[in-house]
Amino acid sequence: MSEPGIGISVYATLNNVVSQGQPDIVFSIDNDNPVSFNANSVGDEVVSHILVYQSPVLFNGTHPLKAISTGRGSPFYFDFLTVDNAQENPFGDVIVDDRDLSILYSGTWEPNGAESEYLHTTSQTPKGPNGGTATFTFEGTGIAVYGTTDANARNGGNATHLAFTLDGFTTQYDGIPNSDVMKNVRFFSNQSLPNGKHTLNFTLLDENICYFDYLVYSNDGSEVGGNGSDGSSGGGGGGSGGGGGGGGSNSKTNLEAIIGGVVGAIVLLILLVLLVVCVIIRSRKQKRTQGKVVKGEAHGSTTEL
Repeated sequence: MSEPGIGISVYATLNNVVSQGQPDIVFSIDNDNPVSFNANSVGDEVVSHILVYQSPVLFNGTHPLKAISTGRGSPFYFDFLTVDNAQENPFGDVIVDDRDLSILYSGTWEPNGAESEYLHTTSQTPKGPNGGTATFTFEGTGIAVYGTTDANARNGGNATHLAFTLDGFTTQYDGIPNSDVMKNVRFFSNQSLPNGKHTLNFTLLDENICYFDYLVYSNDGSEVGGNGSDGSSGGGGGGSGGGGGGGGSNSKTNLEAIIGGVVGAIVLLILLVLLVVCVIIRSRKQKRTQGKVVKGEAHGSTTEL
């Protein structure tokens, strides 16, 4: 890893820990003594998003992390890692769990969750159309929402339908009918937003519930300016990778500023050249006038005694 920060955590999926033994893997950060992890609480079932390593608090900087495995024991599947970069507004791809306090819920969202879901928690959508909403405000350039479908689609029921509204633009997610329960399904995505503040809210459109698991938003770390949460950023656009149409106004403004600066510099340069020319001409006229006066005095027709 090369991201600077003060801490790192590693998450993985484990399987057959009881029958095959724990994975023989150790972690070393900053070339320090290797540290193994303990998965005694995990059985033979497949369990995802298990915290397998967490570093101590480190000085703010870049730290090499090594994972060393002998291949013995049960399988070890790396899921993802998180970095604490000690900033109020983190940059990069930021994962926000469904239980995070920054997500505002209205209506009755029932707590749920399974071992194979992120941090083993989900929030079940309120039953019935428009029974409640989830709202999240962030600063960044993209966002995606993930969750779990319900068994009603597998048992011949209708698929889930969700409405996502990003900066005033609404798009719809339509699930797959007669499908099995699916986890880590991407319900919504827009990765082409202008850098700024954005607000996303979503709600169920019918009786077919689903489970909100987590969202991921992208922040490139650059300075945010002039984009309000009321949609003044130029619009976010639709979901499922749909483009946001706000970047053009910022580019146009920057181009106008550049052109204005160039024109102003050219005008200033022309004025300076004209001023220099005027000074040179005036200086030459003065020299010619002085020369005529001296000559008249030297060869005048009268001399005063």
